[in-house]
Amino acid sequence: MKRLTMIFIILATALQAFSQLKMPMGSKSEVEKFYTTTTYVVMKNEFMSDYNDAIKVAVEKHWTATPVKFVKASEFEKLRHDDDKSFLVINIAYFDGDDARFEFMILSLGGSKYKTVDDMPTLCAVPLCYYDDEDEDKYTYKLGAMLKHCQTHVALCREHPELTKETILDYYSNNTGDLANKTLYLLKDDVSDDLRSNSALKSAYPYNAEFATAEQIEELTNANDDKALIVHIINPYDGNGQPYCIKLIIDASKGMLYYYDFEKLKKNTTGHITSDDLKKISKK
Repeated sequence: MKRLTMIFIILATALQAFSQLKMPMGSKSEVEKFYTTTTYVVMKNEFMSDYNDAIKVAVEKHWTATPVKFVKASEFEKLRHDDDKSFLVINIAYFDGDDARFEFMILSLGGSKYKTVDDMPTLCAVPLCYYDDEDEDKYTYKLGAMLKHCQTHVALCREHPELTKETILDYYSNNTGDLANKTLYLLKDDVSDDLRSNSALKSAYPYNAEFATAEQIEELTNANDDKALIVHIINPYDGNGQPYCIKLIIDASKGMLYYYDFEKLKKNTTGHITSDDLKKISKK
C-alpha cells in the first residue's frame, strides 16, 4: 500500500497552547457503529518491519473493543469500502500550510459512502514518529499503551457524547486523577540535560518519578500497572531538519492522556521533558 496522505489539522490555526489543540473523535453514530465492526489491523508494506511484529503482539494482548483481523497493506483499498469494518492503519499526517510530516496510528471507520481515505471518519489518532524516521524502536515498545488509549478514547466519546474536538483535551486534563498515586517513568534521553539525575528529577517533580528502560516500560504496560505513567516524545531525527516536538504522557493501564504538548524547537535542537513540563503536569 502506498502510504496515504491524510490532511490532519491538529492545530486550529498555528502553534497554540495545549487547551487549543483539537483532538480527533467520532460522532455519536460513528462511535456506536465502531462497536459493531471488526477492526482490521493494516500491516506496513515492508518486508522487514519491527512495527508489523510489534503491533501483532500488542493487539493480541491489549485489544478488546472489537474482533480483529490482520491484513496486508495491499488489501486495504478494497476492504475500506465495507460498512462492517474499522481499521487501525498508519497514515501520514501534516499540519495545514506546513511541510512537517508525521506518522500517526489512525483508528478509522470503513464504509461504502467514503469515496477517499480522507472521507473516512477518524475515531482516534496517535502520533508515532516523523514520516520516514526508520528507527521504529523509538515507539514499538509503547504500542500496547497506544492501543489502550485508542480504546479508552472511543469509550470516552461514547460515554460523553457532549464532548467536542475542542473540549475533549480539557476533559482528559480534568479527569485523570491524583498524581500522588502515580509514578512517572522516563528514559534518561526523554528529559533535558539538567534533569538526568535522580536528585534533579526529584527536585523538579513533587510526585514519584523514576528512570526506566524501554523493556521495563513495556513490562509495566503488559502488567496493566494502574500506577504507572509513560512518556512518548517525537523529535526530529538526524537530517530531517524539522522544528517540532510532540510530547505525550499516558497511563500504562488504560491509556488515559495526562499530558499533550506541541513545541516549536530552536534550530538544530531536540525536545525533551523539561522542568517547565513537569511544573505544568504537577499543577493538574
